[in-house]
Amino acid sequence: MVEYRQAKPTDLKALLPLVEAFARDQEAQLKVNTLSDRFMEFARGGVAQALEHPAGCVMVAEEQQEERRTIIGYAVGMAQEPPPAFETEMYTYITDLYVSPDFRRQGIGKALVERIRGWGWVNGINRVSLVVPAGSPAQELCTRLGFKPIQAMMYHCDQP
Repeated sequence: MVEYRQAKPTDLKALLPLVEAFARDQEAQLKVNTLSDRFMEFARGGVAQALEHPAGCVMVAEEQQEERRTIIGYAVGMAQEPPPAFETEMYTYITDLYVSPDFRRQGIGKALVERIRGWGWVNGINRVSLVVPAGSPAQELCTRLGFKPIQAMMYHCDQP
């Protein structure tokens, strides 16, 4: 049975393998040749910051495996102010959403997004945004959850 909870700073060590797997999935979906060490440090630092920051929330999905609970998915949300050109209402920005491959298509990603949304709602925030790679499973999930695309991020890299 999967259980959900807000992560604590002491969960960082258990989260790091999932953070790296998330980054590798992003790498494959974006067809980037390799992730730099700087990117991996950025990803680790972002999760560590969200665990400690009052405007951040890390939700985890855990499953009992043998004699201990194992984190099998996570989502990171940060309360943010929009850029000056937009409405001034705060929103929750989901920076990471990852479920281990063996546990996908079981509603875990949906539950993690809903828990981040609930955290925002409890904090007076009723808007949520995130960026997902085009064609990724996360894009399909977000569409089912009622998210609407508002812009497309385009990327081009000239090969040497």
